[in-house]
Amino acid sequence: MKSLKTLIRLHKNEVDEKRRHLTQLREHEDQLTLRRQQFEAQVEMERQLSGTSVDMAVAFANYVPQIKVQRNALEQARLQLVIAIRKAEEDLAQAFQELKRFELAEEERIRKEKAELARKEAMMLDEVAAQRHLRQQDGGGAGEE
Repeated sequence: MKSLKTLIRLHKNEVDEKRRHLTQLREHEDQLTLRRQQFEAQVEMERQLSGTSVDMAVAFANYVPQIKVQRNALEQARLQLVIAIRKAEEDLAQAFQELKRFELAEEERIRKEKAELARKEAMMLDEVAAQRHLRQQDGGGAGEE
């Protein structure tokens, strides 16, 4: 059987690529969380400012629908990102399982090759021992006559 090293290397590259993709998605999630926190801090600041005057209160009241739209957009982006992260995690797990399958197959192939080599060496040593034994018997018998 041919070595699986090329397939293993290919699958390692695939696993690495999927890890990088998952890392990017998680970084994007962190950025989105930060944006959400900044947005909420800005809303709270606007809310506090709205209490300082009637004009600010009216402006904030007009701003409230935009707040809802932006919160909705941020939440939708977060949900889509959560779905993408779950899919990327599943893809990574599947790629890792496939890599492990090839690595185990390669280990088994190597183990069988070593066992076969050991079997052949044992047969060769047995043959040498048998020939030596025959020579000793032939040599011992010739010396007694």
